Amino acid sequence: MKIAITGHSKGIGKACADLFESEGHEIVGLSRSNGFDIQQVNMCAMKIVPCDMFINNAYLGTSQSQLFEIVCNHWRGQYKTIVNIGSRAQYEHNRSGSIYSADKVHLKRTAEYVAFKEGIENKKVRVININPGWVDTDMANLNLAPDNSKPAQENMMSAEYIADMVKWCTDMPHDTEIFDLSLWKTTTD
Repeated sequence: MKIAITGHSKGIGKACADLFESEGHEIVGLSRSNGFDIQQVNMCAMKIVPCDMFINNAYLGTSQSQLFEIVCNHWRGQYKTIVNIGSRAQYEHNRSGSIYSADKVHLKRTAEYVAFKEGIENKKVRVININPGWVDTDMANLNLAPDNSKPAQENMMSAEYIADMVKWCTDMPHDTEIFDLSLWKTTTD
């Protein structure tokens, strides 16, 4: 299978690329490290459209939503899979007021609209939204919660764990769509 992954050189994207590549899949990586900017959505879409699966991981404003919409519309009527990497932050957007949270809400709403505009019974493109909580990545170290806090490293999930969840979802039969999977660590005392 040919799998396109945005942000494939770090964090969740790299963990997904490593996992799927280790199973013999061809990876089409789209990251700044190899000259791709997801703000150039049409250029990125041209590389993604010939693939079988798209892991929409890289975040930069609403570019993630725009890229999803373009690819989904190109793939309409074909048996393909799109995995959007969202965030727990979408559930906290009213409280935090952050642009990141608003952009992740936008991605979810775009996925809901585009994925279902033809009706579920006519849909062939499978859309999976994975919404992790804190993941131990460079991005988590750059972005602090609204109160300037973040969990201790032992309370974060690994990027490899999220990649395993992506694989679990995509290993389901194509007629099974896990539209939303939200997961995060909770404290146990």
